[in-house]
Amino acid sequence: MHIRKLTALTLAVIMLAGCSEIDYSSMASDNSADTSSNGETSVPQAIIVTENKTKEYKINKSNFSYVLEAEKTEGTKLISDDRKYSGEGYITVGAYKSVSFDMEVPSTQFYDIAITALSDDGGSITLIVDGDKQINSENGSYKRMNGELYGAYNIVQSDTFESHSLCPVYLTQGTHRITLQTVKNSVSLDKITVRNTEKAADKRYSQAGTWISGKDVNTDRIELMDYLKSIYGRKTLTAQAVTPNTNTEIDAIVKNTGRFPAIRASDLRYYTASGAKLVKNNTDIQLSQEWAKNGGIVSYVWYWYTPIGKTTFYREESSFDIGAAVSDYEDLAVMNEESLAQLLEDETISEECYAVLSDMDAIAKQLSVLKDSGVTVLFRPLPASSAGLYWWEKNSKTYKWLWQTMHRRFDELYGLSNLLWIYTADIDPQMFPGDDYVDIVGCDVYDNTDTAHLAAMYATDSLSLNKRMLALTECAVYPDPDIMARDNAMWLWTAMWNGKYLINESGELTGDYISVEQLKKFYNHEATVTRDEIGKQEE
Repeated sequence: MHIRKLTALTLAVIMLAGCSEIDYSSMASDNSADTSSNGETSVPQAIIVTENKTKEYKINKSNFSYVLEAEKTEGTKLISDDRKYSGEGYITVGAYKSVSFDMEVPSTQFYDIAITALSDDGGSITLIVDGDKQINSENGSYKRMNGELYGAYNIVQSDTFESHSLCPVYLTQGTHRITLQTVKNSVSLDKITVRNTEKAADKRYSQAGTWISGKDVNTDRIELMDYLKSIYGRKTLTAQAVTPNTNTEIDAIVKNTGRFPAIRASDLRYYTASGAKLVKNNTDIQLSQEWAKNGGIVSYVWYWYTPIGKTTFYREESSFDIGAAVSDYEDLAVMNEESLAQLLEDETISEECYAVLSDMDAIAKQLSVLKDSGVTVLFRPLPASSAGLYWWEKNSKTYKWLWQTMHRRFDELYGLSNLLWIYTADIDPQMFPGDDYVDIVGCDVYDNTDTAHLAAMYATDSLSLNKRMLALTECAVYPDPDIMARDNAMWLWTAMWNGKYLINESGELTGDYISVEQLKKFYNHEATVTRDEIGKQEE
């Protein structure tokens, strides 16, 4: 796409980042592509009177320090053994269980709530303020909660108590109910320490680089990256994931808010040989061309159906072994299709390797159509789940080989200089593909709340060494723009997932995850950017 140049940002070296998905995150649902709504939306638009101004939150700084021994929390059982702990002992919070306590704070400000904890198996425990999460199944799913969920402390396997902080937590003066809820395995708690702290700093926005991976310098790609940098930390681009081959979710948004999202986020899953068998017609590339023509930004994830065997992207459902595809054959990534066929015939590469590269070629050809149309793409292949859900997540070695091979093939063989590569980060930094292969880092959070997800941003930043811009690439609910501004968690963009998270089979809003009022607020707020506002922020 073409965006008017607004700043004179220099193209610097952009290093990578890795993101931490919270452990109770969901995964992409396998929605059917055979739904309605195939062109630029023509549904009636809501009449928007005014745009919401950013709410100002009161801050009264004062010193505060509070320590609570975990055995003093409600309904807990004291454990005393030979571990080193403070107080009389410690407690263990079982999987999907919780402990709560009330705490009075002297002033309205940000606080650091640190836990001294350990986990024998490696666990996660969430922090909820003024409410609780209601677990209703053993796999950790839960109903809508009535408190503010800040995120999860991820506790690595250890037999020693260590202190863990999450992020600055905004508390008003008075008494608050604090709940700690496990979402992965059990966690043992020794004590909880609360101190006053500062609001999240701005420096991570300015530190994020803008250099672009790949050998070819594409003017449109540089222009888009410069624009993204110009708004990063100040405004958040609205984005919506669509059911592939439709604009159904966007139609519902326009009908109810009067605004188009800045980013149309779709999926390339149906453009491989195995994926194409699941749909009647593939028209998504054409929809993206139309979207870009109308001033929008195009984004694609690639939930990759297995090239051989059962058509799925879930590891537990597949017998496809990506390890069998890995090859150290020199320059394999840049060999053309005829040369690959010869290598297969000579048994120099495996059938799995050939199938993987053939799928890459199928996707590259579709992205080439967009390049020829002058469309820059926010490209998000191989999303990582942190739980090894997908067949491409076997281990860090195979994951990096797959990513790096794809990057070289798309860049050097196909000349796809229209891509900005988005890495949906894994909690394991070893999965990171490498500094030369990633432009922006994304994070997926499915927790059914409209909080800012500052803890997820902190975790992502720590993995990326503060060198990449960060986007909320998938979520179940759009964050509240006022809370994003309050917590200084200004994601580059936020994309709500498609299907049931927003609409029913008739394409109408369900309200199950986000209400109409929440949607209107998100799309009509001075802290967010819709399609009609792209490029206008500094005029």
